[in-house]
Amino acid sequence: MNPTKLIIVEGIPGSGKTSTAQYIKDKLDMDQISNRLYLEGDVNHPADYESVACLNASEIGNLQRKHPLFMEAIAPFIQVVDAYHLIYYGIYQEQHPIDVDQDAMDELRRFDVYELSVDTYQELIARRWQEFVSNAQKSKEIVILECCFLQNPMTMMFGRHNCSLSVISEFIKRLVAIIQPLSPKLIYFYQDDIRASLDRVIQERSKEWLEYFIWYFTEQGYGKSNGYEGLTGLCEVLKKRKHYELDIIDQLDLYKLVINNSARDWEDVLQKISKFI
Repeated sequence: MNPTKLIIVEGIPGSGKTSTAQYIKDKLDMDQISNRLYLEGDVNHPADYESVACLNASEIGNLQRKHPLFMEAIAPFIQVVDAYHLIYYGIYQEQHPIDVDQDAMDELRRFDVYELSVDTYQELIARRWQEFVSNAQKSKEIVILECCFLQNPMTMMFGRHNCSLSVISEFIKRLVAIIQPLSPKLIYFYQDDIRASLDRVIQERSKEWLEYFIWYFTEQGYGKSNGYEGLTGLCEVLKKRKHYELDIIDQLDLYKLVINNSARDWEDVLQKISKFI
């Protein structure tokens, strides 16, 4: 195995990211290579902010006046970063599933990192990756990450704010420079037929998930700017996102494996991945 401490798996929903990330972990386990896998949605994610609120001093003060008991309980889950207070409400809720002040939690969600301005989001995410790299360099583990490197910035910057390709690509390049000490490897899946890939994941997820997914990508950002609606509109947005991602990946200076897995020939795909890692 070529020396690497970071393997990243990316692609649109339904492309096979989760299964591939698990396959890599299983292979490393079989080879007795120490590793750690973090999937999408992990509240303990080391390189991203999952269910984390970001508030300034004034906003924290308002919450303390309105919800004093809740703020006392959640105090151990607050990290001060420069002028911001980061509240890891996802971890708090996971550890305290009962007796949570839902009004306070709903208010916190309004300040989620992914609700911030693009500039503030970029600074916080870049800092998070720097912290992750510093910690990973001290560890012997290989870290496997699903979707947080490309998908999450694309979702926020393209899907929510309709940032230009150049703005997004410059930010991703900034992240590449940060993670270079880990000799990262990137695996990216794409498909010719976006609708077919989306149909597969729709069968596995709830109606509420689909409705939210359509809303997110058609009622704001790029989708809204172009008048896209419904499932058909969502597919058009994801097509453009795919083109953006392929363009960005082509510019990145790191080891990468780009796979068109439209044929769903997983035996061939996994052989390529096994050789790559």
